[in-house]
Amino acid sequence: MRAEFYALCFGALQQRWLQEQRTDYTAVRWRTIDQVTPFGLVRLPVRVVRERARAKGGYHTLSKALLQPKATRLLSPWVEKRVLEAAKGLNYRPAAAELLRWLRVGVSAWLLWRTVQFYGAKLCEQLERGWWPDRARAVPAKVVVTEIDSTYLKRQQRGRTGSGLVAHFPMHFGLHYSGRLRRYKRKGSRSVRLQNKRWMLSSERLGIFGRRLAWQRLRHFERGARVIVLSDGDEGLEWVREREFPQATWLLDRWHIARAVRTFCCDDQHEQKRIMQAVWKSDSEAVLEALRTSPYRECRPLEFNALFGYILGNREGIDNWHLIPTSLRRSFGRKLAPVRSGSGVIEKNIEVRIGRRFKGQGAVGVATAPSISLNCSGSKPIPLIGPTGGAKPL
Repeated sequence: MRAEFYALCFGALQQRWLQEQRTDYTAVRWRTIDQVTPFGLVRLPVRVVRERARAKGGYHTLSKALLQPKATRLLSPWVEKRVLEAAKGLNYRPAAAELLRWLRVGVSAWLLWRTVQFYGAKLCEQLERGWWPDRARAVPAKVVVTEIDSTYLKRQQRGRTGSGLVAHFPMHFGLHYSGRLRRYKRKGSRSVRLQNKRWMLSSERLGIFGRRLAWQRLRHFERGARVIVLSDGDEGLEWVREREFPQATWLLDRWHIARAVRTFCCDDQHEQKRIMQAVWKSDSEAVLEALRTSPYRECRPLEFNALFGYILGNREGIDNWHLIPTSLRRSFGRKLAPVRSGSGVIEKNIEVRIGRRFKGQGAVGVATAPSISLNCSGSKPIPLIGPTGGAKPL
């Protein structure tokens, strides 16, 4: 009854407004839209009007004028944040579809537009003010290294599974740090710890994960630092780098190159060393030339084409090593270089944060948040999104 009364009142309000503005507007027809109101989902009648002075066009829906003062009160703050993250395209219809998938409730694209405008204005006001309650202390740094990688986890299937349930789902991991320090002072120790370490783990879409990872770097590190992104040649990660880290220097992970070279050369260590010498010199042209002259080119054509295409499509990540200053990529005495071209850091953290956290040793019954972020060194990860889902690593 409350929903019906709300709809009747809204229709009467439009009729009264049209009578007052009848000299400027003429009624065209009625239509209905679904709106999330304080009484739940209500199908509202909306009057379509047209400007009398216009020969072409001039059509308007009165809901935009009448609901404007309270449009942002129709969604909760948590939903508003999710809408802001999803609304990155040319229009808000994809964001409305995502919201329908989250809440199982249809919401108009115009309501999302009003929410983004209102919430974005408040965010800009906080940024101009330079302070807000949950603001982190940004640390100064000469260089900020960002490492990104993804892995797949196996979903636990208990009892009857739905027809649309997938067996595996991706898990994305991002890591920021500004340097590397020796953990122990004894001579010969190779254990290191990362300086100003911040990490983020998420099972959300790669676009939302990349946006959150970029915001995390801006929140915890002062502006002006040199940004270096280390990842493999995955197309999805390449899209994240180009969209969220456009000014960063990208380095291709040499561990993935070495693994592809081992697949190509099998047990021939001499041939592996010959190809990897060009990789260690960060000369993509020399790597391609070494592959052209390899004796395994004819007998292993599939592996050759895969490796040659991988190197050819990621030459920039190999040659960019020379763009990094010597003071950032070379160690001097006991002072370790903050920038490395290997993925040992990200792979170890994936083992610790995902493998051990998801009970990879054989235990069952795991619950994890879809997105967690470490806000300060040594603190407990804070879940950013409510619902959780069980998963077990491969």
